[in-house]
Amino acid sequence: MSILRFRITFDDYDDIQRDIDFKADQTFADLYNELLKSVGFDQKHKGTFWIADHNWRKGALIGEITGEAESVLRKTELVEHIDDPHQKFLFSYDENVGWNFNIELIRVMANGEYKAVYPKISAQSGIPPVQYKETLIIPTRERSESDGRGRKPRIKDEDEDELSKLLASMAGDDEELDDVSPDAELGEEPGETAEIEIPADIDLETDTEIAKLAEEFNNTIETGGDDTSNEDDDDGYGGYGDDDDEYGNNDDDDEYGSGRRGGGYGGDYDE
Repeated sequence: MSILRFRITFDDYDDIQRDIDFKADQTFADLYNELLKSVGFDQKHKGTFWIADHNWRKGALIGEITGEAESVLRKTELVEHIDDPHQKFLFSYDENVGWNFNIELIRVMANGEYKAVYPKISAQSGIPPVQYKETLIIPTRERSESDGRGRKPRIKDEDEDELSKLLASMAGDDEELDDVSPDAELGEEPGETAEIEIPADIDLETDTEIAKLAEEFNNTIETGGDDTSNEDDDDGYGGYGDDDDEYGNNDDDDEYGSGRRGGGYGGDYDE
């Protein structure tokens, strides 16, 4: 029996190619199954065959087939639609996606290979595309509304209610803390504070009156310092103003005739 070799290519992928051999009496249902199997596609969708001219323009409809469902193509042999040594067919699969294939008869052999099972792939090249493209769903967090001018999102009404409750509770805590003085919490006596009576006739609105008030306040603060005056000591040195010290450092003459402060030698002495 004659063997028909068809070359199958994708309409949009020129580098993918499959050469498949069929017996002359095999049907378009066999072509449907083996074609999809050779590119790794399933058989869940409808496939449609057309006659094509030499420029791959669509011609007469041959038929439609889907998986294992009944179809006239299960009884339609390939040779019934071959009238050219380079016969061309068009095949469309899964109308939702639109996979399109070009099928061309490239060789007719008188006899098949010994013990070969047909249909069979005689040559192939290229990696076919993935039939189902995966769609990644990336979860996104719900965002509050934006004012459209690049500013921070505005708080929604329900968020405002929650914020108001939070601020109210915080305000209540602050009021409780205000009733207790810091000194009482620490167990310490309150410190003394300086008080000053402000005359009723003073107008604090002017700088002059404020200056007077500050000066009066400063005068009420008691300040002390070390007594730096020189007092007489009980030791033997004393100050320079002391009278009658041991060495005669005074204004009177001493036994050496010192007549001036400091014990000079200006006095007379016996040889």
